Amino acid sequence: MRARRFGGAKAAQGLLVAGLAAGVLTACSKPADKAETAVPVVVAVSPVVDGAGVATASATRFPLRVLYDREATISLRVGGTLSAVSVHPGDVIPAGAMVAAITPTLQAEGERRAATEVDRLERAARRNTELLPQGAVSEAQREDTQSALAAARASLRAARYDRASTIARTPFAGLVLARMHEVGETVAPGEPIARVADVNSQLLARAAVSPAVAAAVAPGTTVQVSIAGRAPIMGRVLRKGSAADTVTGTIDVDIGLPRASGLASGLTGSVAIAGSAAAPEAGGTLLLPAEALIDAKGAQGHVFVIDPATSVARRTAVRLHGLAGDMLRVEGLPLTTRVITAGAGFVRDGQKVRVDGR
Repeated sequence: MRARRFGGAKAAQGLLVAGLAAGVLTACSKPADKAETAVPVVVAVSPVVDGAGVATASATRFPLRVLYDREATISLRVGGTLSAVSVHPGDVIPAGAMVAAITPTLQAEGERRAATEVDRLERAARRNTELLPQGAVSEAQREDTQSALAAARASLRAARYDRASTIARTPFAGLVLARMHEVGETVAPGEPIARVADVNSQLLARAAVSPAVAAAVAPGTTVQVSIAGRAPIMGRVLRKGSAADTVTGTIDVDIGLPRASGLASGLTGSVAIAGSAAAPEAGGTLLLPAEALIDAKGAQGHVFVIDPATSVARRTAVRLHGLAGDMLRVEGLPLTTRVITAGAGFVRDGQKVRVDGR
């Protein structure tokens, strides 16, 4: 099997099931007396590559990006041509300040039509109130007019909301980090126009680390942060992400930085996490042939491990961390484990197996 990319739980499951099928076909092509032959697997600790895997050194560096804990991308709920963009990078603006506006021609006309309809129905409702005692209109006609008036008023409220949505305002006082558009450009609904940071929020360094390292580092741990051209500074781990990135398999760790550090949002660097190496016997990240996987659901899977004392196959749970070329990156197995690859589809949990000497 040739894997192109690990793109999330579903994609991984599809790739790995394809690998299992290849393994089963290989086993089926053998003579009958070898159909249940278990082939030992050669495993190896996965090195750190682009932030994935477990390091073999006592301190490993992981990439990071500096940002404020509270940053907002400003956009408009409705699309149109920008008539104003009032901010520039570096501006300090108060809460509720206008960031951008579009020409409100359509929204203004929609509000005017809705207001005209409300006026017409209000007049009709007043006439019905006067004519009803005289028998000139029926109670049903009066109720229909009242219902139409309620609907028209709702349409007017929606039109006014659309008109108000032609102006984008900042949700908090802060610092303008970026301006993405200029006056005269046409923007779609939700398209970013500016990015604003709350400078009163915590300054962070967000690092992408391997799941094993994220599990080992505890909130409150002191770490060393390095930014290009600056002396290293010390930060403290604030929190860890609860889910791995679907592409890289890494987990975000937020590190609090001193307010007096003078760092700007968007700077990049690295963080050294001491003692991040995982001992193989403790269940570090290992590489296995993909056909060893017998089932998978999300990030969880199972393989058959051979008991060295009894030669019995045991169904064992592993955590999946994606594909590395033709190999499957897993966590939860000792380095010395023997895992069945070819023929795994014919093995039952607790079944005694014979290991091919290859």
